[in-house]
Amino acid sequence: MARKTIGYVKLEWTCPRCGSKNPGPQKTCSTCGGPQPQETVFTQGAGQPIIQGREAEPIARAGADVHCPFCGARNPGDTKICSQCGGDLIGAVKRSTGQVLGAYSATPVPEVTCPNCGQPNPAAALNCLMCGASLAILKEPVPPPAAAAPRKISPVLMVAGILLIAAVIIGILALSGMLGKTEKVVAAVQQVGWSTSVVIEEYQPVQKSDWKDQIPAGVEVGACDYRYSYTDSQSQPVSTEVCSLPYTVDKGTGYGEVVQDCTYEVYEEYCSYTSYEWVAVEQSILEGSNMSPQMSQPVLDSDQRLGQSSQEFSIVFVSDQGAYTYKTSDENLFRQAAVGSSWNLTISGDGRLIDVEPIN
Repeated sequence: MARKTIGYVKLEWTCPRCGSKNPGPQKTCSTCGGPQPQETVFTQGAGQPIIQGREAEPIARAGADVHCPFCGARNPGDTKICSQCGGDLIGAVKRSTGQVLGAYSATPVPEVTCPNCGQPNPAAALNCLMCGASLAILKEPVPPPAAAAPRKISPVLMVAGILLIAAVIIGILALSGMLGKTEKVVAAVQQVGWSTSVVIEEYQPVQKSDWKDQIPAGVEVGACDYRYSYTDSQSQPVSTEVCSLPYTVDKGTGYGEVVQDCTYEVYEEYCSYTSYEWVAVEQSILEGSNMSPQMSQPVLDSDQRLGQSSQEFSIVFVSDQGAYTYKTSDENLFRQAAVGSSWNLTISGDGRLIDVEPIN
């Protein structure tokens, strides 16, 4: 994902000593004169215009401000001597950067009412134009929600629930035991049957479509159009830029960088083409009820061939417990199933025929 810079905005900070709002680039409070402490964060002001072009170049180049290790005063990042106390700034601590301060919006915001005199002020104003009071908004702490009282469960309902769960468990165990049991049954072959099939394929043109770079060589390519293929973090020859809503990132200088996270929906040519392939056009089936299964031998045209073949055999057994039908593709097993021969059948607990074995 690419980060795209739109421009820069001036941030604000609120003096922890007197509560006054101050412009982000200003390093001392305009009301009480105190320096901005390192732990005092920048916030995004309302209605700030985006700074772009040549005016934005020095803001983009500037590194994060530093705080003097002796007096705590804030100084530009490239300063060597503290402007407040004259101390050496070699070991000065840089302000943290990269914090997301929220979405940026150029939509006009409503005026701010002074909490001291009630005078309406522009949204970007730091102090009241009438009385000079700070327009910093101090949020009141939100009390935690009261814990819900635990619900009491009726003893009768509790006992009923336990009994119901126990009944379900017993039923599952009983059913599992029944399904897991098997029994052996002796049965005789009553009748047999077989079915064989073979596919007839024909070499003919087939219409297909795929991405242009995936089309095999030597085929006839038809019409193409551009379609969405994938998303990339970088712009491609044919792509559409898709960006998030703008948001502001703290630069640690009193300015915020207004950015967007962007991806690129890449479009590539998707084409139809014609290739010649063997295609199933018919299926030849033979059926019988004897012990001699046969495969069909259809007459083929010059552009045809035989494709995949298959066979299925059925054996009907009769026992004292009833009739069972067994289906298999094993021709060797089928040829042992002469009518009247005896077999051992494995029957599941729910009456299904699981396996068969001839009695020699």
